[in-house]
Amino acid sequence: MPFELTILGSGSATPTPERYPSAQFLVFGDHHILIDCGEGAQVQMMRYGVKMFRLDLVFISHLHPDHFLGLPGLISSLSLKGRKEPLDIYSPRGLQEILEVQFLFGEVHLSYELRFHVFNDSNESIELDDKYLTAYSFALSHRVACRGFVFKEKKPSRKIKKDLPDASKLPPEAYPVLRHGKDYIDPDGKTWLQEDYTIPNEPPFVYAYITDTLYMPKLASRFADLEISTLYHEATFMNDLKEKAVTTCHSTAKEAAEFAVKCKAQRLLIGHFSSRYKDLEPLLNEAKEIFPNTFLAVDGEKFGA
Repeated sequence: MPFELTILGSGSATPTPERYPSAQFLVFGDHHILIDCGEGAQVQMMRYGVKMFRLDLVFISHLHPDHFLGLPGLISSLSLKGRKEPLDIYSPRGLQEILEVQFLFGEVHLSYELRFHVFNDSNESIELDDKYLTAYSFALSHRVACRGFVFKEKKPSRKIKKDLPDASKLPPEAYPVLRHGKDYIDPDGKTWLQEDYTIPNEPPFVYAYITDTLYMPKLASRFADLEISTLYHEATFMNDLKEKAVTTCHSTAKEAAEFAVKCKAQRLLIGHFSSRYKDLEPLLNEAKEIFPNTFLAVDGEKFGA
């Protein structure tokens, strides 16, 4: 399944000329997903060649302005361009009312339907489950209700072996059964053993997004079995400002790296940087001392599988 992540915004509450507020565009198979939508997100999409018209899912982590304030303009622009397909928006309670008031007093009449899905109050909740992808949200520890997200690829558990002498004799209906790790019995009673005709598939690709939150080591331990391919974790401050991070319910670069170690992620991306940092290399170095495979998720960067 194709995977490409484009960082549209890597700043925190106060934007800078170099770093817009939080927004990411995730292409995951057939899905085109916007994760958070800070100010200027649609401008960044145009700047970095993102095909915004293919957008079909929006996930908003929480209702601090730097994570959703770009959404009214984006929704309106898509309507002005003649969009007809519905847009599914997953968010905390309250976003629908905010947008409806904005559109009411702005006399915005959309050309397409917005379908709202409100997160519940459980620690973890499946939000989307189709033939290609499972997406679920989980509670973070911030000053307002805030959710992180996991996007997990769906793939059959096994692959059909190539160059088998009698592979051409396999009934077509046997393929999905064998690929899902089960033996197939044909109408004549013949058993086709999955171990003879298949090999284990590669693990599914898993992307985890953790934005504004205090460091949550217990959550990291729970994630250890997820086999996270790429983890994004906010790193607003360096560890010398840990007290400020605690006061504002954010994390440090060191804590992001510690989370990556505990959850056994393969790759770590850090972002949501405070505007006080003109040079981000110290934050990167702080994280890499603990988790070497760390990268800066700065505006315009693209990450593949």
